[in-house]
Parts: sequence; structure tokens; C-alpha cells
Amino acid sequence: MNDLRFAIRQLFKEPRFTIIAVLALAIGIGANTAIFSVVNAVLLKPLPFPQPQQLVAFGAIDPRAPQEVGFNSISYPDFFDFRAQNKSFAHMAVYQRKSFALAGQGLAQSLRGDLVSGEFFDVLGVRPLLGRTFHLDEEKPGGGPGGLTVVLSHPFWEQQYKGDRSVIGKSITLDGQVYTVIGVMPEGFEFPIDSEPSEVFITIAKDASTVDGSTPTTGQRGNHGLRCIGRLKPGATVAQANAELHTIAAALMQQYPDTNTHFSAGAVPLREDLVGDVARGLYVLFGAVGCVLLIASANVANLLLARATVRQKEIALRSALGASRRRIIRQLLTESVLLAALGGLGGLVLAAWGTDLLVSFVPQNIPRSADIRLDGWVLAFTILASLGTGILFGLAPAWQASRLDLRGALNETSRGTSGSGRHHRLRNMLVVAEVALALLLLTGASLLLQSFARLSEVNPGVQPEHLFTAGLTLSDAAYPTPEKISLFQDQLLARVRALPGVSEASTIAPLPLSGSNFTTSFDVEERRKPEGQRDTSPIRLAGDDYFHTMGVSLVRGRLFNHGDLFKTKPVIVINECFAEKFFPGEDPIGKRIQPGLSLTEDDGPWREIVGIVRNVKHESLRADFTPEMYVPTSQFPMSFFSLLVRTRTAEPTALTSSIRSALRQVDPGVPLTRVKMFEDYLNRSLARSRFNALLLSIFAGVALLLTAIGIYGVMAYSVAQRRQEIGIRMALGAQKGNVLRLVVGGGLKLTALGVVIGVTAAFALTRVLGNLLYGVGSFDALTLGAVALLLAAIAALACWFPARRATRVDPMIALRAE
Repeated sequence: MNDLRFAIRQLFKEPRFTIIAVLALAIGIGANTAIFSVVNAVLLKPLPFPQPQQLVAFGAIDPRAPQEVGFNSISYPDFFDFRAQNKSFAHMAVYQRKSFALAGQGLAQSLRGDLVSGEFFDVLGVRPLLGRTFHLDEEKPGGGPGGLTVVLSHPFWEQQYKGDRSVIGKSITLDGQVYTVIGVMPEGFEFPIDSEPSEVFITIAKDASTVDGSTPTTGQRGNHGLRCIGRLKPGATVAQANAELHTIAAALMQQYPDTNTHFSAGAVPLREDLVGDVARGLYVLFGAVGCVLLIASANVANLLLARATVRQKEIALRSALGASRRRIIRQLLTESVLLAALGGLGGLVLAAWGTDLLVSFVPQNIPRSADIRLDGWVLAFTILASLGTGILFGLAPAWQASRLDLRGALNETSRGTSGSGRHHRLRNMLVVAEVALALLLLTGASLLLQSFARLSEVNPGVQPEHLFTAGLTLSDAAYPTPEKISLFQDQLLARVRALPGVSEASTIAPLPLSGSNFTTSFDVEERRKPEGQRDTSPIRLAGDDYFHTMGVSLVRGRLFNHGDLFKTKPVIVINECFAEKFFPGEDPIGKRIQPGLSLTEDDGPWREIVGIVRNVKHESLRADFTPEMYVPTSQFPMSFFSLLVRTRTAEPTALTSSIRSALRQVDPGVPLTRVKMFEDYLNRSLARSRFNALLLSIFAGVALLLTAIGIYGVMAYSVAQRRQEIGIRMALGAQKGNVLRLVVGGGLKLTALGVVIGVTAAFALTRVLGNLLYGVGSFDALTLGAVALLLAAIAALACWFPARRATRVDPMIALRAE
């Protein structure tokens, strides 16, 4: 307590020093706390389920491309085989995101939901607040003896039923079918964990039967569209599960060569699958903000070293009166830890404000972003960061200050320079470290900014301006046949095209850059292959005028027209990438291919290639162009699709109410979902790159400012310590230019050493950035050179002010002071 009281008096005694040190630490600790709140929520916090370490995600893997991140979807029959034959899993389940139309007054309400297998909630280990969850029997056609059932989310139950606890047993109509409510999940339950949680859950009984008696989806081994999760048995490991899944998949590949060629399977912890490629970017940002804290700590350490030089006589007196070296170090560390604690409190205030600001910038496609907040773990991190920082920047100055020459320090005529050489070397080392860290951050920020700029300039292959999009899903009960689906689309498009301000309208499934994708195998008539060995390619179902509406240019041949109907000659359009890969040196117009796309159990029809169009970025702006096929939706109608409307006005969102009105006139039971401008999808594709580049640039700017302050502080202190030497030099004839070169040259030497160390470390940094970059090499000499020149210029400017002060030293005054 005596040490603490004395430390408080010392800090109040020098308020300017205290304010500067606390402010620097508050910036460093606050930034670290804010970023840690993101890292903690997204990467470190356990999933909100019982025994989350037992939860895994699993799925199909193409053994020809094991380096690809993530799993491919699997089919129902494959899942049933995995579930029946495994011995490592206590429970297995599949799920598929769906949207449902809730019948009501006026236009139907769209609900987010999931189609799940019977053990879905057993896998997650979550029990309902009311009622029960699903049984395996409820996977059967029609939902088993009790009919179709539904489980409600807590928010939907409160919103739709006002928290009525008698909801169990009541009926609800989804997509024209009646479901019985059997359960309500507890508050806070959310799965899949993303920005738009599900509102209702139904079983795969919906896919277990068809209206026309054809093979249901649950019986189609080649229909892959399910994501899989499982709960390991106690004592089972992910490695064991992987070995077992691989063995089962190998047997299925032998048993079903037509659908399971190049088929394997694997598993990873569910949290790892959820985070995906987000982790590297967040860890890079966390490392960057850690560098900012190190630079701030180095500045404070330099301040303490300068302060220790002034306090040498005080420390010498304490030693002469019996204080041990350990006792002096403890006192000085108490002061530094107190400084850090004050900086931590300031950092916590900055973090509380900064975290809210940070959340507003976090891309929506970063998982668990809703959980970002200042909680107990973040508070504990702030305390540890403050304590560690206090010891980090305080130990070296305390150690140096306690190494005293008592005779020199207590000499009445001493200038108090004992140990100044050691102090000077340590201060220089700290500045060199600051320059190296600043160069690292500036290099990383420059590369990410260049990547973002180049990604922003990528041509998506479409014209995104004034393009309105919305999703629609037609129920199987109301639209059981392709003819009815086509009739609905034609009626809707006719009404939308007649709206004022609309220039073009069409449909597409799936929408480019929406995150959805359809992939199918295909055969080329001239080079037929066995079914299991056929090539695969993404396929799109495009409506009339789709290419005109999206602004996709025709390269050769023709586009779809109103004569391409359900019963006319099957046609297909391919993109340039498809033509180059599968018809090199040939003209594909007029040739026929057979996509694995059929409305019956038979193979799809042979389709004549009638046109080639420009490539379009469908997966993301970062991804390379891929071969693509387009089939007219009039020849293969799907019950779910996106509506595209190009307008003549600058505010196309004003059309939303008009489009809803047109939809109500065609069928009020069909809801309009995912209403947004196409530019929103482009922005989402850029969101992570923008987020990483913005934050790293901010941190690099702060680091550059702190480094400039550090260099200025060292040079100013050096000038003050060398006042007598400079006076003698000028008395002996040194000119102002000589003094300027002496001071500025000393600072630039430190900067040059820091640049050399920083450039060496930058080689490792660029490798860490890896897949965060786009269109920029992992080592860019021009960027490194520009950053080095910028640091040199800033360092020269920081040195110039103390140097100019040095040229104003009056030799007579300097010598008389001795």
C-alpha cells in the first residue's frame, strides 16, 4: 500500500507524463479489447449447446480435390447409410435451409425454416421449452401416424402466438399443407448459427412423397443438397469418425458407381466448420492490433526511461538509505502497473464505444457476429492485457534505473548521467522495434488495400445498376405440375413488365452471388462417358429475357426466346469458359449435351447448344470464372426462383409495393422474400475484404503515428542530453547544417535498422496473409519500397523538429550552464 500511495503521488506530480502514457496505453488496450471481443465471439466461445466438443459437421469430399475447404452436400440415401452403419456417432442428422409460406390474410408471410431429420435436436442436445421434438417415425411419408409436425422457434412463438402455452396441438398451414405444432424451443436457441435464425422446423417427411408418384427426393441417391451434423459417442474422436466415414463412403462408391464415383466423406468439429475461412482474417487483425499495443508500450517504456534518468538522484538516495535493488524494482513496477491499470480503464471505455462501432462494420457473413459484446471473458482479457502490458513496458526501465553508480549519482556536481549510455541504447532498441512493427502493419495494410481495390474493379459479367431482386417459392400442393409453375411465372412477369418504370424482367435459379449453386453431371454426345465418370458443371435455370435483364452479352449463336417451350426442342446455352474447357478449338453451336437434369426418373433430354454468353461471377467476385450451363426455365420449371427487375429510375426499391401488388393479383398465397438490390450481393462479396483492409489500415495509421511520436521523443531527449556537446560543436565552428545532419542522421540510422528488420519479417507476414489477398503477389517489392520510403519520410520529419531546436542552442549559455 505504501508503494501504491507513493506511485499515485508520483503520477499526480507529473500530470503531463501521466496523461500521455495513459492515453497511449488506452488506445492500444482499447483496440485489443474491441478486436478480442470479435475473436472471442466468433472463434473462441464454445457453441451454445451441451458438450459442444462432441458436435461435428460431416459431408462428402471429392478425393481428387482434397485441398478444397468445406464439405460437399450429400443425398438422403447416402445419409441413411451413414446413419445405419456408423459406430462412432450417438446421433446423426441432416438439415436444409428452406423458406415457407405461412397462410394468412392478404399476401402470405414468408418464414425462414429448416427441413431436418428426426434426430436433429438430439444431435444438438437441446430440449424444448414446451412439448417435444421429432421422432424418427416422423421422417416417413406423410409424417407417420400423427401427420406432419412442426417445431416453433421461441421468437416466432412469441410473435405469432403471443407466448400462448396452449399452442401445442394447434395447426399451422405452411406451403398449403397443415402441420401440427408439437414443440417450442427455448429462448436463445438458434441453428444454423447465422444472421438469420430459423423460425420453424419441419421433418424430411416433406421430401418423402410426391404428388405425381415419382421417386421422392429421399429416394434419389444422386440428388445432393443436405448438410450434415452429428454428435460423437463419449470417448469417440474426430479421427475415429473420419476413418469410419471414409470406410463407409468407399463401400458406397463400389456399390453405387453411377452416383458415387469420386466419393468420400469426412468430419471436422462443428465450430471449425462454422468458422471456415474467417479465422485467418480475424487472427491477422488480432495480431495487428497486438503490434499497436507493443508500439504503445515501447513509447511508454521510453517515457519511463527518460523519467528514470531524471529520478537517478532520488533512486540513489533510496539505495544509500538501505533500499535493495529488488525493493526499488518493485516500486517502479508498481508505478508502471498503475499506469497500465489507468490505461486499461481508459481502454475499456474506448472498447465499449469501439465494439459497437466495430459490430456495425462486421460483415453479415461472419458467423456469430450477433454474440459480439463486452462480457466476462473480454473483461478478463482486458485485465490480463493491462497487467501484462504494465510489466512488459515497466520491467526494462525499472531494471535499468536500479543499476546505479551511487558515487556518481550522489556527487553534487554530477549531471545525473550515470547509466545514460545504457538508457540510450535501450531507448534506441525500442525505437528500432517500433519501426519494424510499423513497417509490418503498413505493408499488410497496403497489400489488403490493393487487394480490395482490385477486387472492387472485377467485372462480375453483369450490369448491377438499378436491378431489383426477390425470391419466390411455390408450394408443391398449389403447383404440383411444371405447367402450373410456368403459367404462374408467365402471369407474374406479364404484370411486372407492365409496371411503370420497369424496362425488363425475368427469372433465374439460382441468383448469381447469392451463395446458392446448382451443380450437375453432363455428357457430350460426341464423347460419351459412363455415368459415374461424367464431368460436372454448375447449371442455371434462366427465364425469358434473363440475359438482357442482367446485361450478359451474347458471344455467338442465339439466346432463349419465347419459342423455347416445354414441349419444343430442348436447348441449352453455355458460357465462354465452358466452351473453352469442353470444346477447345471447336465451334460448340449445334452440338448436343445431356445435363443430369430431369423431371422424371429417366435421364434428362439431349439439349442442343444454341448460344455462348460471356462469363459471369456466380460464386463470388474472388472466385475464378467456371464453366456454366443455362437451361430455359420454360423447359424445366422449378418451384423456387429469383425475380429480376431492371428499372429506369434511380430508386428501384420504390417498386417493391407495386411488385407485391402484382404478386397478390396472381397468387396472394406466395410470399416475396429476400427483397434487395443486386448491388447488395456485390457488396456482400466485397464485405470481408473491405472489413479486413479498413481495420488493418486504421491500426497501421495508429502505429505510424505512435512510431513517429516515439522517434520524436527519442530525438528530443537525445538533443536535451547532448545540449553541452552541441554547444561545444557550435563554439568550435559547426554550422546549423552540420547539427541538422547529426540529429536527423541519428534518427534515420535507427529507422533504417528498423526497416531492415521489418522487411525481413514482412516475408513471413505476406505468407500469413495468403488467401486474404487478391490480384497481389505474396511479396510485392514495390509496396515494401513505398512503405520504407514513407517511414523514412515520417522519421525525418519527426527528427527535424528536435534538430531545429538543437541548431538554436547558444554555445555561451550551454557552456556557462556547466
